Amino acid sequence: MNKKLSFAFAAFFICSIFACSPTQVVNSWRDPSVTIKNPSAHKIVVAALIYDQSVRRQVEDYMASLYPGEASQSYQIMGGDSLINNEAAASQKLKEQGYDGIVIMKQVTENTSQRWVPGQFPSYYNTWGGYWGYGWGGPRWGATFYNPGTPGHFRIDRTWTVQVNAYSLESNKMIYAANTHTTDPGGRIPLFIDVCNAVRRQMKKDKFLK
Repeated sequence: MNKKLSFAFAAFFICSIFACSPTQVVNSWRDPSVTIKNPSAHKIVVAALIYDQSVRRQVEDYMASLYPGEASQSYQIMGGDSLINNEAAASQKLKEQGYDGIVIMKQVTENTSQRWVPGQFPSYYNTWGGYWGYGWGGPRWGATFYNPGTPGHFRIDRTWTVQVNAYSLESNKMIYAANTHTTDPGGRIPLFIDVCNAVRRQMKKDKFLK
């Protein structure tokens, strides 16, 4: 397993324990007539529309690992093409191979924002006696001591919007959609892995996936 992906798996596992997911599902929609009750009865393709083929392969590998049924990565089925020239022919080919669904992930936007992070005073500021003592030079009279605390500073936050859509190949219609926002995920691989898990939880919450 790729070292970067292994690290991302470990980072996500730690975050899942302490509930520190940076991804929020902003909204989701499901076709009320569709519920995946028996995933093993379905064969799907997972796709990450990412130009960086190394990142794409790692993300699609992870997407496939999450599906409880049979899932194939698009880079193995469709190759490295970023565009499908003939949708009807591609759909027919997938259906002939036994696939009945496709899940597609795509990064939509990346935005930056600036916010002020207030500084913190040293602990001895909390009481007048503590401040008095350190104001005279600390515990030892005559010693020179000054701690200004942690200064305030501006922080740049980066937020990514990622969409995940699921389609039925039989009806050629969307059956599930989710929009997510992720702030400061720590890299592109952690970003997409966290989105995968957030959307999977939402699918179960929406009763789309049993």
